[in-house]
Amino acid sequence: MNRLLVVFIAFTMLPLIAFAPAVAASDVELIDAGYTHQTSAKLVHWEVMNDGTVLTVDDNGNLSVNAFSNGILVPLWSLDLNVTANSARLDDAEVLAAVAHEEGVFVVHMDLQIANRNISTPERVNDMDWDTEGDLWLAYFAGRRRAEEYNNEGSTGTTSPQIQSGFNSFIVLNDGRLALGGFDSKVTIADNGGTTLTTLNEPGGIVNALIEDHDGNLIVGSANGAVYRYDTNSWAVETLSLSHGSSVVHLEEVGNSTYVAGTQNGKVTMIDGATFTEEDTYASQGPVVGTKTEYTGQVYITTSFLSYSKIRLYDLDTDGDGVTDTNDAFPTEITQWNDADMDGYGDNPNGFNGDQFPDDETQYIDVDGDGHGDNPAGTEGDLFPDNPDQWQDRDGDGYGDNMQGEDGDMFPDEPTQWEDGDQDGYGSNPNGLMPDACPTQNGFSKYDRYGCTDSDLDGYSNPDEFFGVDQGADALPTQGTQWIDQDGDGYGDNTTGLLPDACPWEFGNSTRAWISNATAALGFIEVASYGCEDLDGDGWVDRSESIGMDADPNEHFDNDKDGVGSNSDYDDTRPLVQTEQDHCLLNFDDLSDACMGWRNADYQAYLSRSKGVNESDYSYAAWNTSKNAGLLNDGGEVDSSTVKQVMIVGGGAFVALSVIIIAVAAIMKRRNVQQNMKIYGTPFAPSSKTNSASTEALEGTAGLSAQGGVESDAAWEDDIASLDFSVKDEDLADEASSPTAIDATSLYGEEDSIEDIAGIAADPPPAADPPPAAETPPAAPAAGPPVPEAGLPEGWTMDQWKWYGQEWLDKNK
Repeated sequence: MNRLLVVFIAFTMLPLIAFAPAVAASDVELIDAGYTHQTSAKLVHWEVMNDGTVLTVDDNGNLSVNAFSNGILVPLWSLDLNVTANSARLDDAEVLAAVAHEEGVFVVHMDLQIANRNISTPERVNDMDWDTEGDLWLAYFAGRRRAEEYNNEGSTGTTSPQIQSGFNSFIVLNDGRLALGGFDSKVTIADNGGTTLTTLNEPGGIVNALIEDHDGNLIVGSANGAVYRYDTNSWAVETLSLSHGSSVVHLEEVGNSTYVAGTQNGKVTMIDGATFTEEDTYASQGPVVGTKTEYTGQVYITTSFLSYSKIRLYDLDTDGDGVTDTNDAFPTEITQWNDADMDGYGDNPNGFNGDQFPDDETQYIDVDGDGHGDNPAGTEGDLFPDNPDQWQDRDGDGYGDNMQGEDGDMFPDEPTQWEDGDQDGYGSNPNGLMPDACPTQNGFSKYDRYGCTDSDLDGYSNPDEFFGVDQGADALPTQGTQWIDQDGDGYGDNTTGLLPDACPWEFGNSTRAWISNATAALGFIEVASYGCEDLDGDGWVDRSESIGMDADPNEHFDNDKDGVGSNSDYDDTRPLVQTEQDHCLLNFDDLSDACMGWRNADYQAYLSRSKGVNESDYSYAAWNTSKNAGLLNDGGEVDSSTVKQVMIVGGGAFVALSVIIIAVAAIMKRRNVQQNMKIYGTPFAPSSKTNSASTEALEGTAGLSAQGGVESDAAWEDDIASLDFSVKDEDLADEASSPTAIDATSLYGEEDSIEDIAGIAADPPPAADPPPAAETPPAAPAAGPPVPEAGLPEGWTMDQWKWYGQEWLDKNK
C-alpha cells in the first residue's frame, strides 16, 4: 500500500521535473544547512529509485526502501539479511536487488520483499551486475581478481580476464561488454565471453568508480581526482581534472544532464554533462555513498563513517538572507526568516512586519510599548493600548490593574473601590465595599470600623472624639487580646485574652483567688482571678478568702479556722497553736533551744529585764552556757568582770604550759647527745641512712657508723707497719684475760650523778635502799668462728669477728 502511494505521488510530480534543470541552472546559491539525519549503521549502498524512494543497504545486511522527507529517511519496508554486506546493485527494472556479502550474494525480489536466491561462494564477493541476458556477474576484487558469470542454475564457467594487480570497480555495459577498473590505473574492456577487447590507459590513478550514462558513454572516476568520459564506440576520451584533486569514489547521473562526482573526503562536485566542465562543489565529511538532488535544486549528500552514515543538506537561499529556504519562514523576504509562533509576522522586530511577540501567535503589535499586545482578544491583550502604564482591568471599573501606573486601580479585583489615599488597604469611596472611616489616617481597624488607628492591632480602633467606646471602639487600646471592658476595671471581658476579667459584671482589682481542690495538700489551690472585688487590696478575691481574712491585707487563708491567718499562725493546722510559745508549751518532746528557752523561767526573766540602749539579748544556748560557767550575776545576767578574769587566768595557763613543754624537749635532746658521746666519743650525727653495727658488719662496712674511729692509715703522723690480722695464740690469751664490757665509770667520774649527767637539778635524796645487784655484762665468745682462708673480710677486726663472724658465714655460704 505504501509503495503504491509513493508511486502515485511520483507520477503526480512528474510534470515538475521539467522545471528542475531551470532551477538547477539558475543563479540561486546553495548554502550548507547542516546534517539532517544519522543512521544507526554504516550504509554501503544508496540509490534513488524512479518513484523517488531511496534504496539503502547497511553493512549489517539490512535492506530498506525509504521515503525521504526534509532530509530524513522514513523506512517503508525493510528486510534483514543478517550478513556482512559489501555492496548492492539494483537491476534496470528495479525488480531485483543483489547484495554482495562475505560468503556470496543474496538476490532480493523487490515486489515480494523477500530474498529469493542465495549464491554461496568460497570467497567474499565485492560487487556484481546483471548482463543483457539477466545473468549475474560476481566480481572478486582480490583473491580471484576477476568476474564470474552465474545464471539461474549456478556458475556458467565464463569469467572475465584476470586483473593481475586486482581491481576496485566493475560494471556490465548495456551491450553486454564488461568493464573492470584496476588498481593499475587501467580499465579493461572484455566481451561477454571474457575475452579482452581493449585496455584504457588514460586514468592517472586507481579506478574507483564506473558508470554508463544515458548516451552509453563510460564515465570513469579515479583516485587522482579526475573524471574521464569515453565514447564506447571509438573509445575517444574526455578528461576533467577536478579543482580539489580528491579521490573520486562515487559517480551518478542526475536528470540526463549532470554528473555527480563524490570523493573519499566528502566533497561532491557537479559536472555539466553537455560541456563536461566542473560547476559547484559542496563539502561534507567521510566517503560519499550517494546523493539526492531535489527538483527545486537542493542537494543532499550521504557519507559513511565507521559505524554510521550521515545526510547533509545544501539548501536554496532565494532571498539571500543567509538562511536556507527550507529553514526560512519567509524565503522571499530578506528581512525576515523566522516565525516561531507561526502567526505570519517575522521574529525580527526591525524587519518587515516584525513580530513584537515572537513566541505568542495571538499578539504581534504593541503601539504603546508596554509589552502587551494590542489585540484585545489575544493573550494578555492591552485594554489600554495608548497608556503604557496600563493594559489590564480585571474588575472592569475602568482603572488599570497596575497600581503604580497612571490611572492605577488600588483594588484591581473590587469594582466599587480603586483609590486608597492613606494606603491602609481600605478604599476611599464611602459608597463602595468596606469604605475607609478614616481616609486620611493610615489605620488597620476592621471590626468596629475600617481603616482607623488600631494601636494594639486587635482589629478594634482606638477611641477618639468622634467614635468612643460606647460606639464600639477599643476599651483597652494597648492590649491586643482585649477590647471590651463592661465594668471599666481595666480587665478585658475576652476570657481567652490576656488578664481576662473573672467578674465582668463588677468593678474589682483582684489578681488571684483560692479555690478548693481535693488533691491539694491544704485542700485549696491558688488560681489567677482578675477584676473581682478586693476591698483589703491584698490581691485576693474577697469571696475566696477565709472568714475574717477579707479585711486583713496581710492574710487571706486560715486553715485551722482559729481566727489567725496562715502568714501569722505558727502552726495553721492546730487551732490551739498560734505562736511558738503555744507550740513549745504544748509539745514537751521538742527539745530545741527555742522551746527550752520558753520553758526556762530564769531565761524568760532575763529576757524581760530592763535593757539599755542598743543592748541585745543572748540566745538561750549562749545564755545557758554562760550560766553553767558561772558568768551570770545575781540578776541572771552575764558578769563582764568575771569573763575578763577567766580570760586572764586561762591565757596565763596556756603560756606556762607551752614553756614547760619546750624545756622538757630540750632536756631530752641533751641527754641523747651525752649518751652518744659516752658510747662513741663524739656527738652522734645521724645520716640519711643509719645502720646498726651488726648490720654494717654483715654488709662488710663495719665501723662506719661510729664517727670517732680511724678512717685511714694516713691519719697517723708516723709510719707504722702494715696491720697484721692473723690470729696469734698470745693475742687470744690476752683477749681472754681482758674485759670486753664498757664500764660506766670509765666514761664518767664517780662523783657525777645522773642529774648532773642529764643537766637537771637533783631532788633531795630519798631514804637509803638496799643497793641493786650489779648487772653482769655479756661474756664475749671464747675465740669466735674459724677465720676464712682468705682472711677476715675487708675492714673487719677480730673483735667484730668474734661477735658477728658466725652470722657473716651463715649469710655468705
